[in-house]
Amino acid sequence: MLDPDRNSADSGSFPGLNFAYRFHDGLAERIAPADLRRALKEPGGWTWLHFSLTDEGARNWIGQEAAIPDRAKTILLSDDEHLVLEPIAGGIAGVFADLLRDDQDKTRQLGRLRFALTDELVVSGRRSALGAIARTLEAIDAGKRFPDAVALLETIVSHFADAVAGVAGELADTLDLIEDHVIDNVIPGDEPQRLAPARRTAVRLHRQLATLRLLFRRWSLPEQSELPTRIGEAAGRLAQRLDGLDHEIAAIQERARLLQDEIGAKLAAATNRNLYVLTIVTALLLPPTLVAGLFGMNFADLPFTKGTGGFFWALAVAAGSAATVYVFLRWLRIMR
Repeated sequence: MLDPDRNSADSGSFPGLNFAYRFHDGLAERIAPADLRRALKEPGGWTWLHFSLTDEGARNWIGQEAAIPDRAKTILLSDDEHLVLEPIAGGIAGVFADLLRDDQDKTRQLGRLRFALTDELVVSGRRSALGAIARTLEAIDAGKRFPDAVALLETIVSHFADAVAGVAGELADTLDLIEDHVIDNVIPGDEPQRLAPARRTAVRLHRQLATLRLLFRRWSLPEQSELPTRIGEAAGRLAQRLDGLDHEIAAIQERARLLQDEIGAKLAAATNRNLYVLTIVTALLLPPTLVAGLFGMNFADLPFTKGTGGFFWALAVAAGSAATVYVFLRWLRIMR
């Protein structure tokens, strides 16, 4: 498969074009940039154009030549990161979230897929390589059929959901391991550092899923009678899929929060124990320190300075003072 996020070698009059496909009877045919203008004029079927929105030439082509409504152009070229799904003349346009394709450091960064969809043309774009687009192209190369553009959009969102489900499984495994350590009272020093990224990822995914499922749920309502039936049906299926997935991510998020609280409580208890020991040791050493200070005074009438054995007597007094404090603390039940 060709790299979906590499600009075509000769984009011609379509700068920033990553790829183009022409669909007839559900089957896709990759179109070279040189043949694209002719393909766009052919009757029947529909075309999918995918652009890099960091390319200024691509932005100019979308704004000036793309055969889509002005509102769709605004959504495609906007820098607004909010997820949207709006009706346009003959179709829909919107902004969806997707996991980045090249995420080597496993930080689960999210990107944005912007698109405009009509019966004859789908124009989409991104600023970073997206995983769902790559998997959709793999499906196309494997012979998957797309009866219309709505089916293509549904497949892209489904691939995003599949990726999130995979991430949810990995997060659950991480939390299971941390939870086992917490139950066994084994808290290695890196547990909080491992838990924080998991919780951060769950929070980010929950925000995107909650917004997406709300958008699709609105579009699947019966009162949206002005929309094509296919869009409403696809929106209903996607809303149901994302709803279950969002509940799973929300459960992971809650587990991570509870584990963080429990780890914090255990670390605080360990710190308190260390402070308790340090306090007891300090209390036991204070009287001997006072005794040593008294015998260190340079006065002529200090006891035990005449004759021999004064040093040992001073040690005995210091030890006796420490023992007295020990007994007193036990009597107060401060020491166990």
